[in-house]
Amino acid sequence: MMKNIENNRGFTLTELMIVISIIGLLAILTLPGYNKFMANWRLNGDTQELATALRTARSTAVMKNIDVVFEFDPDTQTYSYFEDEDGSGSRGSDEYLSAIHEMSPDVRIAGHTFSGTVLTFGGKGNTRESGSITLRNVHNKIKDVVIFGGTGNITID
Repeated sequence: MMKNIENNRGFTLTELMIVISIIGLLAILTLPGYNKFMANWRLNGDTQELATALRTARSTAVMKNIDVVFEFDPDTQTYSYFEDEDGSGSRGSDEYLSAIHEMSPDVRIAGHTFSGTVLTFGGKGNTRESGSITLRNVHNKIKDVVIFGGTGNITID
């Protein structure tokens, strides 16, 4: 004779709905923390990219023994640099221009301590003035990229 075995294993629809509801609730509770984490991550990334662009401009000036002009624009939230081979301080049509970098949507160039928005690295890697460029994210976290005029060294605070 064959036995009839009932299979009572598995989850009921009610149990599955409760588990899905709990997962949804946990996702809703962690979303603000995730958004803040991502904004801080983008701020750190943009700060590193800005510092790297400044260091590249400085290295180019030293390597080619020419002035390299670094421009940043708080209005358009962009920055770039060009090789100022003729020493005019303005870009000629035949002078190399780096890619124009844009800040992430939730990161802003919030301010600077330079006299203008142009920084020139000389052939020895130095700049005429010291200062910093301040970046801020949507949660008001701030990072500063500091440039030391006498040496041209670049740090992040």
